[in-house]
Amino acid sequence: MPSWFSRRAFFFKTFKQEQMKARFSIILLLSIFLASTSTVITQETLEIGVLNQNLVVIDLNNTTDDHKLFVKLYAPDIEEETVEFHFPKIVPGTYTIYNFGRFITDLKAYDKDDNILSSKQLDTNKWLIDNAKNLDRVTYWVRDTYHSNDKPIVFEPVGSCFDKGRVFVLNNFCYVGYFNGYKELPFTLSVTKPEGFYGATSLPLKYSRETEDVYHAKNYFELHDNPILYSLPDTASVMVNNTRVLLSLYSPNLVVSANYLISHTEKLFEAQGKYLGGVLPADRYTILLYMFTGNSKSGNAGALEHFQSTVMSYPETADSIFVEPFQDIISHEFFHIVTPLSIHSKEIGNFDFTNPAMSKHLWLYEGSTEYYAHHSQVKHGVTTPDEFFIKMGQKIMISSNYYNDTLPFTVLSLRTLDEQKSQYGNVYQKGALISMCLDLELLKLSGGKFGLQNLKSALVERYGPDKTFDDEELFDVITQMTFPEIRGFFKKYVEGPERLPYGMFLGYAGYEYYEKLEREVPALIGASIFLNHTGQFEVENVYEFGKKLKLKSGDILQSINGTVINPSNFSSFSRSFTKSAKPGDVVSITVLRSNSEGKLVDKTLKTKTYIVKIKEKNVILPADKPTEEQMKIRKAWLNQ
Repeated sequence: MPSWFSRRAFFFKTFKQEQMKARFSIILLLSIFLASTSTVITQETLEIGVLNQNLVVIDLNNTTDDHKLFVKLYAPDIEEETVEFHFPKIVPGTYTIYNFGRFITDLKAYDKDDNILSSKQLDTNKWLIDNAKNLDRVTYWVRDTYHSNDKPIVFEPVGSCFDKGRVFVLNNFCYVGYFNGYKELPFTLSVTKPEGFYGATSLPLKYSRETEDVYHAKNYFELHDNPILYSLPDTASVMVNNTRVLLSLYSPNLVVSANYLISHTEKLFEAQGKYLGGVLPADRYTILLYMFTGNSKSGNAGALEHFQSTVMSYPETADSIFVEPFQDIISHEFFHIVTPLSIHSKEIGNFDFTNPAMSKHLWLYEGSTEYYAHHSQVKHGVTTPDEFFIKMGQKIMISSNYYNDTLPFTVLSLRTLDEQKSQYGNVYQKGALISMCLDLELLKLSGGKFGLQNLKSALVERYGPDKTFDDEELFDVITQMTFPEIRGFFKKYVEGPERLPYGMFLGYAGYEYYEKLEREVPALIGASIFLNHTGQFEVENVYEFGKKLKLKSGDILQSINGTVINPSNFSSFSRSFTKSAKPGDVVSITVLRSNSEGKLVDKTLKTKTYIVKIKEKNVILPADKPTEEQMKIRKAWLNQ
């Protein structure tokens, strides 16, 4: 996403002679200053010779009760008579115009003598400042987004939370603007924090003490791309190859812990490390988790990826219930360390925060990342093939029933901000399915020797973090790196309107796809269930077998045949039951049910199972007699 160069303007305001000696002296002075004073960095610091830069100063202790933060931004040396001060209209990884300037109030520009300079607001995100050569700083107030009703509501992982004395979610682009033409200069961020608070981030930390942290970013992109979570510390970490993954979370009622989540996700991280192999492009990765009670303003939960971190927002629930969604979301977000960190187009590498140009390759950025999230788990034994195919089947169902399955994916990508906005969700459905089918096509053509993992590794070697690809050339480049037939794949299924023939691609690995399938299986619950607000399975409608069990609407499932049931194990338990159970076997279900006093009490229900017919859609099953060639591709694909 960033333009990975920086105009490092190593010139000083004083000490014009003997520049090398001066530079050393200045850095030494700054080090002594930081180590010896309790005052945040000020303009005086700049005057003793700090590099030409942008300096942001905030004090989290002075946040207002109505969730406003005061910001001082000291300007670099402005060469023009006027300069525009901007806030992002949109940021990478989001596909909604949020106009972050709408949260800014009372913006003022000052010279070094504290005289107010003339300025005017040009539009929602831009201010024009006169007499800019004399500009010293701008100051303004910022409202957070978590407590705002302004439309459009900002999806929480993209926003900011200034909750005085409790927690601060700092997506830096929400409260830090940039001077147009100067965003490639370095940014220093000085944060005065509440006592005992810890700032978790991948942003380079230059200095820290009990009440102050000082960060350095080489340019605005790096600053914007490294969010910070401030709260009383609850952290845990794990190594993934050469990358230290840190989880820092805020759980308002302390019912979720970082140690629990990391310890129960170690196998997933281990699988991701094996899947990616070798040295990863970042030595640290930070997961910032904000948990909330009740409903969020946006009504949604999820995460926003960054090159070396992710911000996740989710309802607060018990550790054991939260593990599965945490794993699914983090598995996806962590794989963004490959796309787009190591593989990205010019549109992302030189991102325009004001007038963004969309790339046509969302199938790569989001689609292949979502596929990796699930494929890595089945390939390295975290989940079973049954569980993998259930999720792929669900994606086929959602893509074909809720989205336009014939819309060319390149068109969806290019127009996702406007006319195809309603189709964006399909990047996580059909986008992942495109990658699955491309993986199988590559394995078929190579006899199991070269798949999507190999292709993306080759693309990382060709491009990497510092080099962008041309949007119009990528398909041809991939074809040159692989097989002539691959150009036809992209033409038909990514640039064109043809539906993916799932049966054909899955058949390469000895699996069969059924759009509709009627099967006979042992009855297990006999009711429709849903996840309620506490994250537990609640009975909704009761059918024949459920009536024999004497289930009631409103019952909350606790265990089946002695196994505690939760979202992380329900699918695998159900599949295992239908494979092993026989007619006449006893089904014992424990539920929570309201008694006559309205209190929830345990109640155990029992009856014998029998065979029932069920109708399923989008089912993937192993072929009865796969060929040797199919088994070879299956082994290369799923390690089965």
